[in-house]
Amino acid sequence: MADLTTQQALMADPQARNATLATAVAADPALQQLQRQLLLDQARVKQAFEFNVPDSLELKLLRQQMLLSQQTQKKRFSAAIALAASVAFVAGLTLNWFNYGFPQMTLGQHALAHVYHEEPYMAQMLTPQPLSQVNAKLASFGAELTDWQQAIVYANFCDFRGTRSLHLVMQTEHGLATVFVVPDSNTLKFEHHFSDNTYRGRSLALKNADLVVVSENDDDLKQLPAKLKQQLKFI
Repeated sequence: MADLTTQQALMADPQARNATLATAVAADPALQQLQRQLLLDQARVKQAFEFNVPDSLELKLLRQQMLLSQQTQKKRFSAAIALAASVAFVAGLTLNWFNYGFPQMTLGQHALAHVYHEEPYMAQMLTPQPLSQVNAKLASFGAELTDWQQAIVYANFCDFRGTRSLHLVMQTEHGLATVFVVPDSNTLKFEHHFSDNTYRGRSLALKNADLVVVSENDDDLKQLPAKLKQQLKFI
């Protein structure tokens, strides 16, 4: 039987690449048996660590990743749509509350309610409006704005307690001012002046429509109503 040192050397080098060790193994059946066991164990360990990856595995993993990504995006999109729908629903309820919640609401109070209702997202909607497009909307009220030099950055129809009106935002020397053109068929109580802690307003009774100006700046209320009264013509 080989000594312990020779056995340890064979364990360290089962293939017996050393000439002295190879001679010892060849002369000792016990070492030969140990060598065969060591080589077999080595082969089993090597086989255990070898894993053949199928050619289609990469494609399958890629498809799974794409599917997972699509599902994630779909969930996010659905959540965004749900949130937008909720916001739109709440906004609609709020506006309806402003429109019909107070039977005795005045023209000025309704104008202030409109300004506050649209204030959170108005900044994202402001964009220069060609005078021709503004006049195309004013035409439905039988009106036209002539020789107007100040920038109009918002123009859209709105609802004044069931009366289709026009909401304008104008750029002034002092900031922004809101102007409402409300047909005189509206049922709101007219008031010349109104205000709260933030805004002040003035209303003008013109031919076929009431004109309401709302601003944070007193100078806008001194200048803008007079200019509009002069340059807003009713056909």
